[in-house]
Amino acid sequence: MKATIIGGGIIGLSTAYYLQQEGWEVTILERGDLTDGCSFGNMGYLSPSHFAPLAQPGVVSQGIMWMFRQKSPFYVRPALSRNLLDWGLKFVRACTTENVARGARPMAELLLLSRDLTAAWQQSGEMQFEFTPTGCINYFQTAKYEKGELENVRMGHDLGLKIMVLSREECQAMEPELQPEVRGGAWYQDDAILYPNELMRQLANLLENRGVKILRNTEVVSVQKQQGKISALEYRTAEPTSRPARFQKPYRSETPMPGSGEQHTIQSDLFVLAAGSWSQPIAKMAGEYLPMMPGKGYSMTVDIEHQPLRHPCILLEAKVAITPWAKRLRIGSTMEIGAVNDRILVPRVQGILEAVPRFFPAYAQEPGFVKLSDPEMLQKHLRERVWYGFRPLSTDGLPYIGFAPKTANLMIATGHAMLGLSMAAATGKLVSEMASGKSTSMDVQAFGLGRLG
Repeated sequence: MKATIIGGGIIGLSTAYYLQQEGWEVTILERGDLTDGCSFGNMGYLSPSHFAPLAQPGVVSQGIMWMFRQKSPFYVRPALSRNLLDWGLKFVRACTTENVARGARPMAELLLLSRDLTAAWQQSGEMQFEFTPTGCINYFQTAKYEKGELENVRMGHDLGLKIMVLSREECQAMEPELQPEVRGGAWYQDDAILYPNELMRQLANLLENRGVKILRNTEVVSVQKQQGKISALEYRTAEPTSRPARFQKPYRSETPMPGSGEQHTIQSDLFVLAAGSWSQPIAKMAGEYLPMMPGKGYSMTVDIEHQPLRHPCILLEAKVAITPWAKRLRIGSTMEIGAVNDRILVPRVQGILEAVPRFFPAYAQEPGFVKLSDPEMLQKHLRERVWYGFRPLSTDGLPYIGFAPKTANLMIATGHAMLGLSMAAATGKLVSEMASGKSTSMDVQAFGLGRLG
């Protein structure tokens, strides 16, 4: 049995891993060269703490207020776009307590399963990547955010998660070198972190050594269907580019790629669409409706000789995440919703950097951080120091995982928003189980595409 996976990000690679284990002959079509992309620049979180769907009460009203602040963590790029309007209306309707109640438990189960599967990869010795299961601390500075976080803690406890509420003094004891300037925090002990760059490289190498074909720099240009099934995909091979993958244009079937090579056809028993933010136009080629928007996120990585931060953390008021690895620190944030583009909004990057010393004053003196946060240095080295990627946003904050409604041999695995890495292993496992006709490791009904109507 042959399977073709469209997309070589962490979701696509994870799906290939489990399909190959089930005996499938797997080919991956990847639009980039697997040296960059959303799976490389993320925060490296495996986060059961993020069980609440992105679409929840208060998100819209808070987002509207943030839109008028240049350095805010949320922004919708105005555009006359049918996709944006369609997605926006559905997202607003999904921002309810009922959506959170329906989605929280399956999200938690998916995240916990994925964390355990990813840990098993590292423990098996197949791959060696930095993996730290120390949990994650959500810090708050104000009573407003404390109240919201305590409600999240209550929901997490109901789902069986291990969470400890920390006082100001306990937070400072957890980070004795940095002494966070906070009101308190919540320590989500089920969380872990890994270094995604290592995982991506090693997983791709492992798959190729096991016989999985990865066709890099390929663009799907058309989908051929017969009797409700995909009979073939046509793809075009592009010349390698010196630009990072994040600067490449999205799929456009009507326009040839500059420097494109010959057109090829591939046939398979199964096709899996795991192209992240580029999934929607490919689904449309197959006659499938897949409402999504890309949400741009930024991150910056600072090399440091000594790592004073002991736990990954989220600065709640600023919506900034910080990941400490052995010799580097990654800072990330923002949700910029709009069409794929290669523009960097400097005020938003500066807003991320300014938030860190407000919570951790000691970082204002750290040499690597000072260099990055200096406005002139940041402007001078913007392309080299600031990374960005596009998260695929579903209309209700839950991923799309399952068979396509109108195409019998097409499966969808996308819409994971900022949780692609966190959910990748479990998504791949579930796709392989469904494709092979096996019982799934967990109930997948909440993620099915039937909910789209």
